[in-house]
Amino acid sequence: MIVVIIYSAMESLLRKNPKSKIIQKGYINIYSELNDKEKRQLYYKTRYKKENPSWEESMVFLSNKFKNLKLKDPIVLDAGCGNGNYIVDENRKDIAWAVGVDASKNATLKNICLDEIKITNLENLPFESNHFDAVISLWVLEHLENPQKVINEISRVLKPGGYFLFATPNKNFLPIKIMFLLNNKKLGNILNRRLFGRKEEDVFPTYYLANTIKKLRKMTNGLFDTEDLFFNSDPSYTSFNEISYAMTSMLMKLPRIFSIITYPHIIGVIKNKKPPRTLKF
Repeated sequence: MIVVIIYSAMESLLRKNPKSKIIQKGYINIYSELNDKEKRQLYYKTRYKKENPSWEESMVFLSNKFKNLKLKDPIVLDAGCGNGNYIVDENRKDIAWAVGVDASKNATLKNICLDEIKITNLENLPFESNHFDAVISLWVLEHLENPQKVINEISRVLKPGGYFLFATPNKNFLPIKIMFLLNNKKLGNILNRRLFGRKEEDVFPTYYLANTIKKLRKMTNGLFDTEDLFFNSDPSYTSFNEISYAMTSMLMKLPRIFSIITYPHIIGVIKNKKPPRTLKF
């Protein structure tokens, strides 16, 4: 069932007064309290940026990209919204209305950056066609059992010329590849907790069915025009001390041909194709 919602008649209170507040300004602005593992990751990201000014952290890149699109009073969908969205936080005052969709209500309980949240499956989005100016999806594609259907739905609800911005893990990043091949859930939970401070209930099943650039090009072909689609590095995944940080920095300096196994992220900014023109006689 498609729900037709007229957002133009609404006024976003969050646009004027966002609930998400910056509690620590920096290269990456912080909007919530960090655990010790997250602080470590932030430290190494910030340090790497100082040493490599041309590098952009994935969320910073996408946030700046969204800003530079200069969309006028955009209506934005956060597909798989979870507890928050850095890009929405950073651009909240420029967004006319922000809607979130997630399959888990519990996963959204701390989300304060959106005007509304709908608990539903991403494969059947409850919105009219040609409705959103932008769809953002962060760390979601890897969890989809039918990513093609979700991508089709995102194209459907986007306006012609609307943008789909996403970040997702690179399936062939060597540590992910090893964990995927081991297929040991218990070991994965232990590593997530000890290395990144993530609790077991915050770790969702991963399928990696859309997590190569080749697959993403195939799934979006005919629906989107690609503006950006690339591997992005992030030193914080494998930096736990001075030795591991030095080794990580060395790996990131390898020729880009090695990025398929040394860069953990895939970043995408793609533009919804306009429908074919109808000739008039």
